[in-house]
Amino acid sequence: MRRVTLLAGCVVAGVVAMSAAARADVLFSDGTFATSVWVNETVNVGSGGSVGVSQESTGNPGFARRVTISLGNQAGDTTYSFNRYGNTLATRYEPATSGAVTSIDWGIDARFVTASFFGAGQAIMLGLRQGNVNYVADYDVTGSGGQWNTFGATGLVAGDFTRLDGLAGGPDLSASGAPIRFGFVTGNSTTGGSYFTTVDYDNWFVRVVPTPGSIALAGVGGLMMVRRRRA
Repeated sequence: MRRVTLLAGCVVAGVVAMSAAARADVLFSDGTFATSVWVNETVNVGSGGSVGVSQESTGNPGFARRVTISLGNQAGDTTYSFNRYGNTLATRYEPATSGAVTSIDWGIDARFVTASFFGAGQAIMLGLRQGNVNYVADYDVTGSGGQWNTFGATGLVAGDFTRLDGLAGGPDLSASGAPIRFGFVTGNSTTGGSYFTTVDYDNWFVRVVPTPGSIALAGVGGLMMVRRRRA
């Protein structure tokens, strides 16, 4: 009886430990924006535009990532800047090893710098890249007031994301989904006539909340097999 009781205690302790591990959030964040760590991908719709990015000592506080978008001159022209964080395995989320995604929180600070068109800021969205497809969620606008403002959202799920290319479909946030890299997306459109906007960004973060239970259940099965064998 003593052996069985001790083993049952091991099962409970193992479940608690693994449940805690399965519930651990995964945080990605940066407030330095070194150009070696951040990658810009320019996405154009229409006749084309360009994006310039740089690290500036004008952050909130410290450094910031400055994004300048220059648009084409045809009505409907749109230019996006997908700023992706990291270029190592440690800066991407692996659903196969870290678990399916329950939800995603994110935030960023933005400050309008200048523009050649009165009242123009930049659209700002959470960016997610999976496979070769870019997705966005939580659309907002920085405004053009010149002060720092914070943007972001909590509890985002797969259904909140749309493809940046406008096609149907969303990301696969299940445990069988491909690795994910996060960032932020800015953009501008024109109804006719070219212009540019410049905005600084700082204090970016993404918090991934994994689905609890899958790792713990796998552990319970293994421990119960051990118990039966010893009993």
